[in-house]
Amino acid sequence: MKKALALTFVTLLLMGLASNGLADELTLKASGTGQWTIYNSEGQEIGTLAKVGPGDPIETEAGGYSIRPKGGDYLGVIRSDGALQLLARHVTVSPSQVQLYLDVLEALKTLK
Repeated sequence: MKKALALTFVTLLLMGLASNGLADELTLKASGTGQWTIYNSEGQEIGTLAKVGPGDPIETEAGGYSIRPKGGDYLGVIRSDGALQLLARHVTVSPSQVQLYLDVLEALKTLK
């Protein structure tokens, strides 16, 4: 009985995680040269994405993208290798910011 209950719980947990993953799919829409607006699955604007490179105020290698959540502080730069480059050495990142980074990283695959 305990094994069946545990198996049911794990199954429901996995289904919940899968449905949340599908619900958080982002859409990128061009809003200028090298700039995109980030929309969630409900069509609400949640931030901006901009291409950065050498010579920009945010020094990074060619192919990076800066992320700025709507109404929030600048999050960082997604480098061409997919790593997130933060502003400072000891930065606290919230779970929602990490989720935004992961979702944007997935959405960037549609641009390439």
